[in-house]
Amino acid sequence: MSELMLPAEPGGAPGPRRRRPARRAVGLPVALLAACGVLAVNVPTVGATVAGWYHHYQITRPAYEARYGLWTRLDIPPGFRVNGIHSTLLHNGDVLIMAGSGNNQAFFNAGTFKTLLLNPRTMQMRLIHTPWDLFCAGHIELPDGNILIAGGTARYEQLKPTHAGGSMTVMNYDTAQPWNLPKGTIFTSPAGVQFATAFPLRVPRATRRRNPRGGRLVTVPARQNVWVNAVRKGRSSAVPAVSRYQVQGLLGPQANRLLFGIGTPMTLQKQDFQGTKDAYIFDVRTSRFVKVSSMNYARWYPTLAEMGNGMVMAVSGLNGQGQITMNSEMFNPRTRTWAPGPVRGFPTYPATFLTESGQLFFTGSNSGYGPATPAWRTPGFWNVKTGAFRPVPGIPASKDLETSASVLLPPAQKQTIMVMGGGGVGQSNSATARTALIDIAAPDPHWVRGPDLARPTRYPITVLLPDDQVLVTGGSRYYRGMHGSDNRDTRIYHVATSSFSRAASSITGRDYHSGGLLLPDGSVLTLGGNPLYGNKQDTEGQTFNHEIDIYFPPYLFQGARPRITAAPGVMRLPHSYLIRVPNAARVRYLRLLRPDNPTHVTDVNERSIAVSFTRVSADELRVTLPSSPNLVPPSYYMLFAVSHRGVPSSARWVRVP
Repeated sequence: MSELMLPAEPGGAPGPRRRRPARRAVGLPVALLAACGVLAVNVPTVGATVAGWYHHYQITRPAYEARYGLWTRLDIPPGFRVNGIHSTLLHNGDVLIMAGSGNNQAFFNAGTFKTLLLNPRTMQMRLIHTPWDLFCAGHIELPDGNILIAGGTARYEQLKPTHAGGSMTVMNYDTAQPWNLPKGTIFTSPAGVQFATAFPLRVPRATRRRNPRGGRLVTVPARQNVWVNAVRKGRSSAVPAVSRYQVQGLLGPQANRLLFGIGTPMTLQKQDFQGTKDAYIFDVRTSRFVKVSSMNYARWYPTLAEMGNGMVMAVSGLNGQGQITMNSEMFNPRTRTWAPGPVRGFPTYPATFLTESGQLFFTGSNSGYGPATPAWRTPGFWNVKTGAFRPVPGIPASKDLETSASVLLPPAQKQTIMVMGGGGVGQSNSATARTALIDIAAPDPHWVRGPDLARPTRYPITVLLPDDQVLVTGGSRYYRGMHGSDNRDTRIYHVATSSFSRAASSITGRDYHSGGLLLPDGSVLTLGGNPLYGNKQDTEGQTFNHEIDIYFPPYLFQGARPRITAAPGVMRLPHSYLIRVPNAARVRYLRLLRPDNPTHVTDVNERSIAVSFTRVSADELRVTLPSSPNLVPPSYYMLFAVSHRGVPSSARWVRVP
């Protein structure tokens, strides 16, 4: 495989990198181009080839790269191609790409779950054993640099089920013992219709509490929900009303008064995906998934948001019955256990950003599922200690927030959030080019319309760059890229001027199940894309884009780059440290960027933090970290130095405990 040479840093040699188009099969004489043009008139195939050569010549000219940047594609062998649904940058430079069953029910049924570990610099790669289906889980980097993955897929959706099904609430009035019910436990309706549990279930024992009114002890039953399917196919097994069910195998009428089921209507209507309670940590040192305590609630499509104390809040997701989980819960990285959190309904994969005040701000962005009512989808502040929610309505195109992207603009100290694109609820044809901004630190926060995207866009990929700009690429006009509507337009949002500029068009369409990550050298990796149909006529089945691309922003073609030659590996808030930067007078600002971990247009932990500094010598800077852990949550960060010309260094990894 050919090697790509990045622009050399002062005093250093360029390093090996990914495949890049050859620099000069482009210096063709004008006469040859003219001759090929004449031939192209008579031979359409040759004409297309010449057009391709000329396009390649245009986009690989130094002047073009310096203005628009450059896209290249990685060479991934077929045996290592996975559906890039979940991804995260590790602090050793590897990229963890997680698919699980990858939106493929055949893989789910076969127990084939995939994860790829890729080093985009050395192109070393290997598949990682994946012990459960993490498809559509939540994931986040923990303070120690390992990755928490919570939830996943317990059951695929059934668009046209052959067996009636529904949710069964199992009630245990037995104060003496809990009940462990295996998968396949039979519940029988009053009419004799039998249903089998889809999963094993443990129902705790009942408790006795004193009635506050009369002072008498009363029995409080334990309740657990489980999905059940009819034993027999067809409409004859449908139960149209809520009913009480007996548990098969219990002896005597007394037993069925202690343990029984209350079932929802059992129908043949569409049955949604169902989540799991599973939680694992990917250990970066050993490259293994390690089981930790399961969540209290099953989740499919949840958001994991880190708090300033290093705890992780799990929010929303579909439960084991395909319904929205209203209960949040908090993961403690030290004990590796979960504790209950406040109760509130959000649509799935809600964009909930940690604010400097310690609250979570819900932008309205989400990835679907959940009621379409304003009570569920209006942006606002959520106090995770009290559970109180303060709505902030007024965002333009408020009905087009599903599949929109949200980003905390750089630097994080300004506390400004931007929402881009999006569409209507579900498989709607509605989409918007709207962007909107809000200062969440203002005394009276309100939404302000920003510059429009180039076109209405669902699923836009957003990546913070170290020069205080935002790369915006990919997405599609219609739901899951229908009608061949993938968008290869790429723009760079300039925070200082609140404007977009053109960048080189991407070479791969990205829509549903895609993402982007900033790499330590300042380039951007994009992956994924899962259009609902394989052609513009919407007649072929869904496909998945396995291509992995690298975008080199214009600043990588602007000449000499700063270098951080020495920096502490650990920096604590709000302390000061010395770092070495040759020609330190050229440094305009320093930024700490948290590693990206996107999925489903959601990355609520992405942030870029300004680091103050003073110059103490020609080659040294004294840096001082901010004081607020809500601004700089404990994590690994990439430290970049940016020159007065807006050219960043390669990053140095720093851990903020």
